[in-house]
Amino acid sequence: MKGRNAVLVLLSLLMLTGMRDPFRPPDDRCHGAELTQWKYQGMVSRGERNIGLLQDGQHHWRRVEQHEVLDNGWTIVQLTALMLTVRTGKECDPPQWHWQRQGDVNEAMDTGDDNRRSATGSGRKKPERDAGGG
Repeated sequence: MKGRNAVLVLLSLLMLTGMRDPFRPPDDRCHGAELTQWKYQGMVSRGERNIGLLQDGQHHWRRVEQHEVLDNGWTIVQLTALMLTVRTGKECDPPQWHWQRQGDVNEAMDTGDDNRRSATGSGRKKPERDAGGG
């Protein structure tokens, strides 16, 4: 009878504590599978403030700043024009992840160069001219 009670207590403890499904993969608390799906597109500076442009695995754009904690628990530890570094967690593998900026640099767009052609009349339809003079 004692053995039967011990088995019953053991089974009830297992049920109360919740058994993990052995056929389901363990939960990825570090979100390590997502790391390769994210892309760093660059940084925008406004005075002392640097804002990184990051695209997640679902192709949603995020604006991030240094020391910001993202929804998945990653922390932005370094943000430069060429690279963004996140800390994934103490027990995560890898504990940090780096993305290098992707995309082309087009510095001429925002330099305010005075030698550029004037944009007067751009976007307007040219008036049609009558070759017959009438």
